[in-house]
Amino acid sequence: MQVEALQKPAVVVVTSEFVGIASQVAELEGHPKLRQVVLPYPLEGRPEDEVQTIAQDAYPTLIRTLGVRT
Repeated sequence: MQVEALQKPAVVVVTSEFVGIASQVAELEGHPKLRQVVLPYPLEGRPEDEVQTIAQDAYPTLIRTLGVRT
């Protein structure tokens, strides 16, 4: 089922290394305007507290990108 058919906002969260691939797949699947929130690459190997900080910092952007009003 198409995302648009569900009438729900959608955002993909991707690391900077995979932005191009994510964009290509979204376009191939019929979602050329699929919004992205980009996190730094790599996340693997970073200390847990650093990953938590990255997630906390990205959260407001994710919420705004989804169109949630706070």
